[in-house]
Amino acid sequence: MSLLQRAVAGATGGIAGVGALVVGLACSGITVVLVTAMGAALLPRLLAPLLDAGMAPPALSAAFVSSYPWVWAGPVLVVLVAVFGGRLRYWLAGVVGMVSMLLWGSFAVLAMYLSLFVQAAAV
Repeated sequence: MSLLQRAVAGATGGIAGVGALVVGLACSGITVVLVTAMGAALLPRLLAPLLDAGMAPPALSAAFVSSYPWVWAGPVLVVLVAVFGGRLRYWLAGVVGMVSMLLWGSFAVLAMYLSLFVQAAAV
């Protein structure tokens, strides 16, 4: 049995497949906590001086404030892929969790920095 065949056979279960699932759940879970904290508490405080000055917030920051609750779909999607996925379901669940972290984390960081850049430009 080749190395690739053993990897595919272990992907449907086994310790490596479960490890990939745990990594996906951990990545998406940490992302949920951090993005929710940024969207609910941090970004409104960053945007308050702009709104008090009568300036419009950046479009990306406003989009993040209105869409950050969708980050909660990440862990749900990881579990759905792990339950209903095909032969590589645990590996795919891990990939979905990591992609969720990369996309939402990038979106949050861009929204935060864009609001700071707009404030700095206004000074």
